[in-house]
Amino acid sequence: MTDYLTNAEHWRRRAARTRAIAANAVKDQGRLLKVAEEYDRLAALAERRRSVPVATGYAAAVRPE
Repeated sequence: MTDYLTNAEHWRRRAARTRAIAANAVKDQGRLLKVAEEYDRLAALAERRRSVPVATGYAAAVRPE
């Protein structure tokens, strides 16, 4: 199973495909380009998520009394 939260390449491919569709679109070209920009934003977020270390242990929450 692909982890889309950390797979920046997935979002870059989607952006490229959407731009290719927009290049040939008669209607809604601007809307498609905005979608491609959002895919680029998701790719950047995925790269940041991949670079953040994941906690391996469980720490119980401590409540002050």
